Amino acid sequence: MDIIIVNHALKITGVTEAQQTDPQITIDCLNNGQRNAYNTITSSVFQNKGTIFFLNGGAGTGKTFMYNTIALKCRNLGYIIVTMASSGIASLLLVGGRTAHSTFSIPLDVLDNSNCGLSKQSLQAELFRETKLIIWDEVPMQHRHCVEAVDRTLRDICDSKKPFGGITVVLGGDFRQILSVIPKGVREKIVNASLRHSVLWKHIHILTLDLNMRLNREGHENANFANFLMEIGTNPQEIVNLPSTIHKCQDLNELLSTVYPQLNMIETSTPTFLTERTILFARNDDVSEIITIALNIFLGRLCTYLAADKMSEDNEIDPTITNRYSNEYLNSLDPPGLSIFKLELKVGCPIILLRNIAPKDGLCNGTRLMVTRCDTRIIEAQILTGEKFGNLAFIPRISLTPSSSEMPFQMTRRQFPV
Repeated sequence: MDIIIVNHALKITGVTEAQQTDPQITIDCLNNGQRNAYNTITSSVFQNKGTIFFLNGGAGTGKTFMYNTIALKCRNLGYIIVTMASSGIASLLLVGGRTAHSTFSIPLDVLDNSNCGLSKQSLQAELFRETKLIIWDEVPMQHRHCVEAVDRTLRDICDSKKPFGGITVVLGGDFRQILSVIPKGVREKIVNASLRHSVLWKHIHILTLDLNMRLNREGHENANFANFLMEIGTNPQEIVNLPSTIHKCQDLNELLSTVYPQLNMIETSTPTFLTERTILFARNDDVSEIITIALNIFLGRLCTYLAADKMSEDNEIDPTITNRYSNEYLNSLDPPGLSIFKLELKVGCPIILLRNIAPKDGLCNGTRLMVTRCDTRIIEAQILTGEKFGNLAFIPRISLTPSSSEMPFQMTRRQFPV
Protein backbone atom coordinates (compact mmCIF):
# COMPACT_ATOMS: atom_id res chain seq x y z
CA MET A 1 0.00 0.00 0.00
CA ASP A 2 2.78 2.40 0.88
CA ILE A 3 4.42 1.85 -2.47
CA ILE A 4 1.24 2.81 -4.30
CA ILE A 5 0.92 5.98 -2.25
CA VAL A 6 4.52 7.00 -2.79
CA ASN A 7 4.23 6.40 -6.51
CA HIS A 8 1.10 8.53 -6.60
CA ALA A 9 2.87 11.30 -4.69
CA LEU A 10 5.72 11.25 -7.19
CA LYS A 11 3.27 11.30 -10.05
CA ILE A 12 1.53 14.47 -8.94
CA THR A 13 4.65 16.42 -7.91
CA GLY A 14 5.94 16.77 -11.41
CA VAL A 15 8.22 13.82 -12.14
CA THR A 16 6.52 12.55 -15.29
CA GLU A 17 7.67 13.68 -18.71
CA ALA A 18 4.36 15.43 -19.41
CA GLN A 19 4.92 17.69 -16.44
CA GLN A 20 8.42 18.65 -17.54
CA THR A 21 7.19 20.36 -20.71
CA ASP A 22 7.15 24.13 -21.03
CA PRO A 23 3.79 25.37 -19.64
CA GLN A 24 4.08 28.64 -21.56
CA ILE A 25 3.20 26.80 -24.76
CA THR A 26 -0.29 25.97 -23.48
CA ILE A 27 -0.69 29.29 -21.63
CA ASP A 28 -0.27 31.14 -24.93
CA CYS A 29 -3.21 29.13 -26.35
CA LEU A 30 -5.71 30.41 -23.76
CA ASN A 31 -8.44 32.76 -24.93
CA ASN A 32 -9.34 35.89 -22.95
CA GLY A 33 -11.89 34.21 -20.70
CA GLN A 34 -9.60 31.28 -19.97
CA ARG A 35 -6.64 33.57 -19.31
CA ASN A 36 -8.62 35.63 -16.78
CA ALA A 37 -9.62 32.46 -14.95
CA TYR A 38 -6.06 31.16 -15.14
CA ASN A 39 -4.61 34.34 -13.60
CA THR A 40 -7.21 34.38 -10.81
CA ILE A 41 -6.67 30.74 -9.84
CA THR A 42 -2.87 30.74 -10.01
CA SER A 43 -2.78 33.97 -7.99
CA SER A 44 -4.59 32.17 -5.16
CA VAL A 45 -2.14 29.25 -5.37
CA PHE A 46 1.02 31.36 -5.46
CA GLN A 47 -0.15 33.62 -2.61
CA ASN A 48 -1.62 30.80 -0.46
CA LYS A 49 -5.04 32.49 -0.36
CA GLY A 50 -6.94 29.19 -0.17
CA THR A 51 -9.79 30.47 -2.35
CA ILE A 52 -12.55 28.10 -3.47
CA PHE A 53 -13.54 28.50 -7.11
CA PHE A 54 -16.25 27.03 -9.30
CA LEU A 55 -15.33 27.04 -12.99
CA ASN A 56 -18.67 27.18 -14.77
CA GLY A 57 -18.70 26.34 -18.46
CA GLY A 58 -20.65 24.32 -20.96
CA ALA A 59 -19.31 21.48 -23.06
CA GLY A 60 -16.57 22.65 -25.42
CA THR A 61 -15.56 25.78 -23.51
CA GLY A 62 -12.13 24.38 -22.65
CA LYS A 63 -12.46 23.52 -18.95
CA THR A 64 -10.25 20.43 -19.19
CA PHE A 65 -7.62 22.35 -21.14
CA MET A 66 -7.70 24.97 -18.37
CA TYR A 67 -7.25 22.37 -15.64
CA ASN A 68 -4.25 20.77 -17.32
CA THR A 69 -2.67 24.15 -18.09
CA ILE A 70 -2.95 25.29 -14.46
CA ALA A 71 -1.71 21.95 -13.13
CA LEU A 72 1.22 21.94 -15.58
CA LYS A 73 2.30 25.44 -14.55
CA CYS A 74 2.04 24.75 -10.81
CA ARG A 75 3.79 21.38 -11.01
CA ASN A 76 6.51 22.96 -13.11
CA LEU A 77 7.17 25.27 -10.12
CA GLY A 78 7.36 22.33 -7.73
CA TYR A 79 3.89 22.56 -6.18
CA ILE A 80 1.88 19.45 -5.33
CA ILE A 81 -1.38 19.41 -7.29
CA VAL A 82 -4.20 16.86 -6.99
CA THR A 83 -6.40 16.44 -10.07
CA MET A 84 -9.55 14.33 -9.98
CA ALA A 85 -13.05 14.03 -11.41
CA SER A 86 -16.38 12.63 -10.32
CA SER A 87 -16.39 10.05 -13.14
CA GLY A 88 -13.73 7.74 -14.51
CA ILE A 89 -14.12 9.01 -18.09
CA ALA A 90 -13.53 12.62 -17.02
CA SER A 91 -10.53 11.65 -14.86
CA LEU A 92 -8.77 10.14 -17.90
CA LEU A 93 -8.68 13.58 -19.51
CA LEU A 94 -6.76 15.11 -16.60
CA VAL A 95 -2.97 14.75 -16.30
CA GLY A 96 -2.46 12.56 -13.24
CA GLY A 97 -6.23 12.41 -12.78
CA ARG A 98 -8.11 9.95 -10.59
CA THR A 99 -11.70 9.61 -9.45
CA ALA A 100 -12.74 11.62 -6.41
CA HIS A 101 -13.89 8.53 -4.53
CA SER A 102 -10.53 6.78 -4.92
CA THR A 103 -8.55 9.94 -4.11
CA PHE A 104 -10.32 10.73 -0.84
CA SER A 105 -11.91 7.34 -0.02
CA ILE A 106 -15.37 8.91 -0.03
CA PRO A 107 -18.00 6.52 1.41
CA LEU A 108 -20.29 4.98 -1.18
CA ASP A 109 -23.34 5.63 0.99
CA VAL A 110 -22.50 9.17 2.03
CA LEU A 111 -24.57 11.04 4.65
CA ASP A 112 -24.75 14.65 5.77
CA ASN A 113 -22.21 13.95 8.56
CA SER A 114 -19.92 11.50 6.76
CA ASN A 115 -16.14 11.75 6.71
CA CYS A 116 -13.69 10.30 4.20
CA GLY A 117 -11.82 7.12 5.05
CA LEU A 118 -8.42 8.80 5.51
CA SER A 119 -6.39 8.52 8.69
CA LYS A 120 -4.81 11.72 9.96
CA GLN A 121 -1.51 9.85 10.40
CA SER A 122 -1.52 8.25 6.93
CA LEU A 123 0.78 9.08 4.04
CA GLN A 124 -2.25 10.33 2.10
CA ALA A 125 -2.96 12.85 4.86
CA GLU A 126 0.66 14.03 4.77
CA LEU A 127 0.36 14.44 1.03
CA PHE A 128 -2.75 16.63 1.35
CA ARG A 129 -1.07 18.79 3.99
CA GLU A 130 1.54 19.63 1.37
CA THR A 131 -0.98 20.11 -1.46
CA LYS A 132 -1.34 23.61 -2.89
CA LEU A 133 -4.20 23.05 -5.31
CA ILE A 134 -7.05 20.56 -5.75
CA ILE A 135 -8.87 20.39 -9.10
CA TRP A 136 -12.19 18.54 -9.06
CA ASP A 137 -14.03 18.24 -12.38
CA GLU A 138 -17.69 17.31 -12.99
CA VAL A 139 -18.76 18.30 -9.48
CA PRO A 140 -22.45 19.07 -10.33
CA MET A 141 -23.07 15.33 -10.84
CA GLN A 142 -21.75 14.63 -7.33
CA HIS A 143 -24.00 14.72 -4.25
CA ARG A 144 -23.21 17.74 -2.10
CA HIS A 145 -22.63 15.41 0.86
CA CYS A 146 -19.53 14.06 -0.96
CA VAL A 147 -18.05 17.55 -1.31
CA GLU A 148 -18.91 18.36 2.30
CA ALA A 149 -17.27 15.11 3.48
CA VAL A 150 -14.05 16.07 1.67
CA ASP A 151 -14.25 19.54 3.26
CA ARG A 152 -14.59 18.10 6.78
CA THR A 153 -11.77 15.65 6.21
CA LEU A 154 -9.34 18.28 4.90
CA ARG A 155 -10.15 20.65 7.78
CA ASP A 156 -9.31 17.86 10.21
CA ILE A 157 -6.15 16.78 8.39
CA CYS A 158 -4.82 20.35 8.03
CA ASP A 159 -5.96 21.46 11.52
CA SER A 160 -7.72 24.44 9.94
CA LYS A 161 -11.21 25.91 10.19
CA LYS A 162 -10.98 27.31 6.66
CA PRO A 163 -12.95 25.59 3.86
CA PHE A 164 -11.04 22.57 2.56
CA GLY A 165 -8.31 23.16 5.13
CA GLY A 166 -7.10 26.37 3.48
CA ILE A 167 -6.15 24.63 0.22
CA THR A 168 -7.04 26.38 -3.04
CA VAL A 169 -9.75 24.29 -4.68
CA VAL A 170 -11.13 24.50 -8.22
CA LEU A 171 -14.49 22.81 -8.64
CA GLY A 172 -15.71 22.60 -12.20
CA GLY A 173 -18.63 21.54 -14.32
CA ASP A 174 -21.91 22.65 -15.83
CA PHE A 175 -25.19 22.66 -13.90
CA ARG A 176 -27.04 22.52 -17.21
CA GLN A 177 -25.86 18.97 -17.68
CA ILE A 178 -26.53 15.89 -15.52
CA LEU A 179 -27.07 16.58 -11.82
CA SER A 180 -26.68 14.11 -8.98
CA VAL A 181 -28.74 10.97 -9.58
CA ILE A 182 -31.16 10.37 -6.70
CA PRO A 183 -32.93 6.98 -7.04
CA LYS A 184 -36.69 7.56 -7.19
CA GLY A 185 -36.03 11.17 -6.18
CA VAL A 186 -38.42 13.95 -7.06
CA ARG A 187 -37.27 17.31 -8.35
CA GLU A 188 -36.99 18.79 -4.83
CA LYS A 189 -34.63 16.01 -3.68
CA ILE A 190 -32.44 16.35 -6.75
CA VAL A 191 -32.14 20.11 -6.33
CA ASN A 192 -31.43 19.74 -2.60
CA ALA A 193 -28.58 17.32 -3.39
CA SER A 194 -26.91 19.89 -5.63
CA LEU A 195 -23.76 21.75 -4.62
CA ARG A 196 -25.72 24.99 -4.97
CA HIS A 197 -27.59 24.05 -1.78
CA SER A 198 -24.45 23.22 0.19
CA VAL A 199 -23.24 25.34 3.11
CA LEU A 200 -19.99 25.66 1.15
CA TRP A 201 -21.59 27.54 -1.75
CA LYS A 202 -21.35 30.91 0.05
CA HIS A 203 -17.54 30.51 0.14
CA ILE A 204 -17.25 29.75 -3.59
CA HIS A 205 -16.13 32.31 -6.20
CA ILE A 206 -17.66 31.64 -9.62
CA LEU A 207 -15.59 31.88 -12.81
CA THR A 208 -17.35 31.51 -16.15
CA LEU A 209 -16.26 30.26 -19.58
CA ASP A 210 -18.80 30.87 -22.36
CA LEU A 211 -16.90 30.61 -25.65
CA ASN A 212 -17.41 27.24 -27.35
CA MET A 213 -13.98 26.15 -28.61
CA ARG A 214 -15.15 22.93 -30.28
CA LEU A 215 -17.32 24.65 -32.85
CA ASN A 216 -15.72 26.89 -35.42
CA ARG A 217 -17.74 30.03 -34.86
CA GLU A 218 -16.58 31.47 -38.17
CA GLY A 219 -19.22 29.31 -39.79
CA HIS A 220 -22.72 30.77 -39.54
CA GLU A 221 -24.41 27.42 -38.85
CA ASN A 222 -21.89 26.47 -36.16
CA ALA A 223 -22.31 29.81 -34.41
CA ASN A 224 -26.10 29.44 -34.45
CA PHE A 225 -25.87 25.90 -33.11
CA ALA A 226 -23.53 27.02 -30.27
CA ASN A 227 -26.02 29.75 -29.34
CA PHE A 228 -28.86 27.22 -29.48
CA LEU A 229 -27.05 24.90 -27.04
CA MET A 230 -26.41 27.80 -24.66
CA GLU A 231 -30.05 28.90 -24.86
CA ILE A 232 -31.34 25.39 -24.06
CA GLY A 233 -29.78 25.39 -20.59
CA THR A 234 -29.94 29.10 -19.82
CA ASN A 235 -33.61 29.74 -20.61
CA PRO A 236 -35.38 26.38 -20.23
CA GLN A 237 -38.82 26.07 -21.78
CA GLU A 238 -41.49 23.38 -21.76
CA ILE A 239 -41.30 23.07 -25.57
CA VAL A 240 -38.00 23.30 -27.46
CA ASN A 241 -38.13 24.26 -31.13
CA LEU A 242 -35.30 22.50 -32.94
CA PRO A 243 -33.41 24.42 -35.64
CA SER A 244 -34.38 23.63 -39.22
CA THR A 245 -30.90 22.22 -39.85
CA ILE A 246 -31.56 19.31 -37.46
CA HIS A 247 -32.97 16.31 -39.30
CA LYS A 248 -36.07 14.74 -37.71
CA CYS A 249 -36.62 10.98 -37.99
CA GLN A 250 -40.03 9.33 -37.93
CA ASP A 251 -39.07 6.11 -36.11
CA LEU A 252 -36.12 4.16 -34.69
CA ASN A 253 -35.39 2.36 -37.95
CA GLU A 254 -34.98 5.65 -39.80
CA LEU A 255 -32.88 7.04 -36.96
CA LEU A 256 -30.56 4.03 -37.03
CA SER A 257 -30.17 4.03 -40.82
CA THR A 258 -29.43 7.78 -40.78
CA VAL A 259 -26.81 7.74 -38.03
CA TYR A 260 -25.34 4.31 -38.86
CA PRO A 261 -25.85 3.78 -42.60
CA GLN A 262 -25.01 0.49 -44.33
CA LEU A 263 -24.50 -1.58 -41.16
CA ASN A 264 -25.33 -4.66 -43.21
CA MET A 265 -22.30 -4.13 -45.43
CA ILE A 266 -18.99 -5.90 -44.80
CA GLU A 267 -16.26 -3.75 -43.18
CA THR A 268 -18.65 -0.85 -42.53
CA SER A 269 -18.18 -1.07 -38.77
CA THR A 270 -14.69 0.36 -38.11
CA PRO A 271 -13.27 2.30 -35.12
CA THR A 272 -13.40 5.55 -37.09
CA PHE A 273 -16.96 4.90 -38.24
CA LEU A 274 -18.17 4.24 -34.68
CA THR A 275 -16.36 7.16 -33.00
CA GLU A 276 -17.81 9.71 -35.44
CA ARG A 277 -21.43 8.97 -34.49
CA THR A 278 -23.55 8.01 -31.51
CA ILE A 279 -27.19 7.83 -30.42
CA LEU A 280 -28.23 9.08 -26.97
CA PHE A 281 -31.40 7.96 -25.22
CA ALA A 282 -32.96 9.02 -21.94
CA ARG A 283 -34.59 5.67 -21.13
CA ASN A 284 -33.08 2.17 -20.88
CA ASP A 285 -36.12 0.69 -22.64
CA ASP A 286 -35.36 2.75 -25.74
CA VAL A 287 -31.72 1.65 -25.60
CA SER A 288 -32.73 -2.03 -25.53
CA GLU A 289 -35.03 -1.55 -28.50
CA ILE A 290 -32.43 0.17 -30.69
CA ILE A 291 -29.82 -2.47 -29.73
CA THR A 292 -32.14 -5.26 -30.87
CA ILE A 293 -32.76 -3.54 -34.21
CA ALA A 294 -29.06 -2.87 -34.78
CA LEU A 295 -27.95 -6.43 -33.95
CA ASN A 296 -30.43 -7.79 -36.49
CA ILE A 297 -28.82 -5.62 -39.18
CA PHE A 298 -25.20 -6.45 -38.24
CA LEU A 299 -23.58 -9.25 -40.19
CA GLY A 300 -21.95 -12.18 -38.44
CA ARG A 301 -22.74 -14.78 -35.81
CA LEU A 302 -24.81 -13.75 -32.80
CA CYS A 303 -23.12 -14.63 -29.49
CA THR A 304 -25.33 -15.01 -26.44
CA TYR A 305 -24.05 -14.79 -22.85
CA LEU A 306 -26.33 -15.72 -19.96
CA ALA A 307 -25.64 -14.32 -16.51
CA ALA A 308 -25.59 -16.18 -13.19
CA ASP A 309 -27.89 -14.63 -10.59
CA LYS A 310 -28.07 -15.45 -6.89
CA MET A 311 -29.29 -13.96 -3.66
CA SER A 312 -26.67 -12.64 -1.27
CA GLU A 313 -26.05 -15.21 1.45
CA ASP A 314 -25.35 -12.57 4.13
CA ASN A 315 -28.39 -10.39 3.49
CA GLU A 316 -28.46 -7.83 6.28
CA ILE A 317 -32.04 -6.79 5.58
CA ASP A 318 -33.54 -10.24 5.98
CA PRO A 319 -31.31 -13.35 6.51
CA THR A 320 -34.22 -15.67 5.57
CA ILE A 321 -34.65 -14.12 2.12
CA THR A 322 -31.99 -16.27 0.39
CA ASN A 323 -34.35 -18.91 -1.04
CA ARG A 324 -37.46 -16.76 -1.26
CA TYR A 325 -37.14 -15.88 -4.97
CA SER A 326 -36.63 -18.29 -7.85
CA ASN A 327 -33.78 -17.98 -10.33
CA GLU A 328 -36.30 -17.32 -13.09
CA TYR A 329 -37.56 -14.25 -11.26
CA LEU A 330 -34.02 -12.97 -10.64
CA ASN A 331 -33.18 -13.50 -14.32
CA SER A 332 -36.14 -11.34 -15.36
CA LEU A 333 -34.92 -8.33 -13.35
CA ASP A 334 -33.09 -5.47 -15.07
CA PRO A 335 -31.80 -3.17 -12.28
CA PRO A 336 -30.25 0.17 -13.34
CA GLY A 337 -26.49 0.07 -13.76
CA LEU A 338 -26.31 -3.71 -14.27
CA SER A 339 -25.78 -5.79 -17.37
CA ILE A 340 -28.84 -7.54 -18.71
CA PHE A 341 -29.28 -11.24 -17.98
CA LYS A 342 -29.21 -12.23 -21.66
CA LEU A 343 -26.39 -10.35 -23.36
CA GLU A 344 -26.21 -10.64 -27.16
CA LEU A 345 -23.20 -9.41 -29.14
CA LYS A 346 -21.68 -9.56 -32.60
CA VAL A 347 -18.16 -8.84 -33.77
CA GLY A 348 -17.98 -5.20 -34.84
CA CYS A 349 -20.78 -3.90 -32.61
CA PRO A 350 -20.05 -1.06 -30.14
CA ILE A 351 -20.30 -1.57 -26.38
CA ILE A 352 -19.91 0.63 -23.28
CA LEU A 353 -18.32 -0.45 -20.00
CA LEU A 354 -20.45 -0.22 -16.87
CA ARG A 355 -17.69 -0.46 -14.26
CA ASN A 356 -14.21 0.92 -13.56
CA ILE A 357 -12.07 -2.11 -14.39
CA ALA A 358 -8.64 -0.57 -15.05
CA PRO A 359 -8.82 3.26 -15.29
CA LYS A 360 -5.07 3.60 -15.96
CA ASP A 361 -5.55 1.42 -19.04
CA GLY A 362 -8.55 3.45 -20.19
CA LEU A 363 -11.13 0.92 -18.98
CA CYS A 364 -13.65 2.70 -16.80
CA ASN A 365 -17.37 3.32 -16.54
CA GLY A 366 -18.45 4.92 -19.83
CA THR A 367 -15.55 3.76 -22.01
CA ARG A 368 -16.69 2.97 -25.55
CA LEU A 369 -15.28 -0.13 -27.27
CA MET A 370 -15.82 -2.22 -30.40
CA VAL A 371 -16.12 -5.98 -30.08
CA THR A 372 -13.36 -7.78 -32.01
CA ARG A 373 -13.80 -11.33 -30.69
CA CYS A 374 -16.39 -13.20 -28.65
CA ASP A 375 -15.05 -16.11 -26.60
CA THR A 376 -16.73 -18.28 -24.02
CA ARG A 377 -15.19 -16.66 -20.95
CA ILE A 378 -13.88 -13.36 -22.24
CA ILE A 379 -14.68 -10.57 -24.71
CA GLU A 380 -11.91 -8.97 -26.75
CA ALA A 381 -12.63 -5.36 -27.68
CA GLN A 382 -10.85 -2.32 -29.11
CA ILE A 383 -10.94 0.95 -27.16
CA LEU A 384 -12.58 3.80 -29.10
CA THR A 385 -12.06 6.76 -26.75
CA GLY A 386 -9.29 8.60 -24.93
CA GLU A 387 -5.52 8.27 -25.06
CA LYS A 388 -5.80 4.47 -25.24
CA PHE A 389 -7.68 4.61 -28.55
CA GLY A 390 -6.94 1.53 -30.64
CA ASN A 391 -5.65 -0.61 -27.75
CA LEU A 392 -7.10 -4.08 -27.32
CA ALA A 393 -8.72 -4.97 -24.03
CA PHE A 394 -9.96 -8.24 -22.56
CA ILE A 395 -13.18 -7.96 -20.57
CA PRO A 396 -13.96 -10.77 -18.09
CA ARG A 397 -17.13 -11.64 -16.30
CA ILE A 398 -17.39 -9.99 -12.90
CA SER A 399 -19.89 -10.07 -10.05
CA LEU A 400 -22.16 -7.03 -10.10
CA THR A 401 -24.37 -5.88 -7.22
CA PRO A 402 -26.99 -3.13 -7.57
CA SER A 403 -27.12 -0.42 -4.93
CA SER A 404 -29.30 -1.14 -1.93
CA SER A 405 -31.57 1.78 -2.82
CA GLU A 406 -32.48 0.19 -6.17
CA MET A 407 -33.60 -3.22 -4.88
CA PRO A 408 -35.70 -4.37 -1.91
CA PHE A 409 -33.24 -7.24 -1.43
CA GLN A 410 -29.58 -7.97 -2.16
CA MET A 411 -28.63 -10.00 -5.20
CA THR A 412 -25.50 -10.58 -7.26
CA ARG A 413 -25.29 -10.98 -11.03
CA ARG A 414 -22.16 -12.42 -12.66
CA GLN A 415 -21.97 -11.10 -16.21
CA PHE A 416 -19.77 -9.09 -18.57
CA PRO A 417 -19.93 -5.44 -17.38
CA VAL A 418 -21.10 -4.02 -20.74
